[in-house]
Amino acid sequence: GMVSILCLTSVTACLLTLPIPFAPKEFKLGLIIFFCMPCTINSGAVMAKQAGGNFAMALLLTVSSNVLGIFTSPVLLYLFADLGGVSFPVGTLLWKLGLTVFVPLVVGKLLRELPVGEFAIRKTVDANNKKITLLANFLLLMVPWMKFSNTVQSGALGQASPSAMLTVLLWTALMHLVFLGLNLAIGKAMGLSDPILKALVLVGSSKTLPMALTVLTFLGDFGGDPGLVALPCIIGHLEQIIFDGFLASWWAQRKNGSSGAESYTEMDERQGQA
Repeated sequence: GMVSILCLTSVTACLLTLPIPFAPKEFKLGLIIFFCMPCTINSGAVMAKQAGGNFAMALLLTVSSNVLGIFTSPVLLYLFADLGGVSFPVGTLLWKLGLTVFVPLVVGKLLRELPVGEFAIRKTVDANNKKITLLANFLLLMVPWMKFSNTVQSGALGQASPSAMLTVLLWTALMHLVFLGLNLAIGKAMGLSDPILKALVLVGSSKTLPMALTVLTFLGDFGGDPGLVALPCIIGHLEQIIFDGFLASWWAQRKNGSSGAESYTEMDERQGQA
């Protein structure tokens, strides 16, 4: 699962994306950045649970890949991202991601484990988890909002035609199907149980938006207009959430249908024995 999330899906998508002449050029960079990211932080695990997958495994894949992704994503971007002749600042990006993502993660985990006031910090966070999540999502939305505002003000948004955005949507959907197919084939080949397989497919086939926007913030104007670079990331994120939502619902209904059929079969057998 970790190899698929951090390497296989990213390398496959980047190799397929590089030859495509996307216009404007910022769209290709945005797609490459998005494909080099680890899995989603929340939605993948939640959908895996909804589909009847193993939530513990989904959570393990999510946490592990996002921690390791801090170190693997800059290397992948160095290999595949084109900044118009400018060498990709892999060392700088590693340092900044470590300070802004890894260090806060470690500090937050340590604070939760502090036995001060009978773990008061952990209890406060758990009690206000929904509010904290909403605040975090709101602050996340402010990043593309500011970039789009600058893009609209500069007039660069006019370069993104509806047909170009439709092309990005179709391409991200195609790559998402490739990810799903790869992970499903890997899981079947390994003989994974159904709950583990669902966790691998739904978590391993998604890419995270927050880290992509963080990387974009650190790049500045090296790759072109930041708002245009962010647009494919947002389109890809929305596409995978919608598609995986339907997939998780279908998988859950299929499981419930199978369980119901098994129950009726057992009842018929008992009645026959009676």
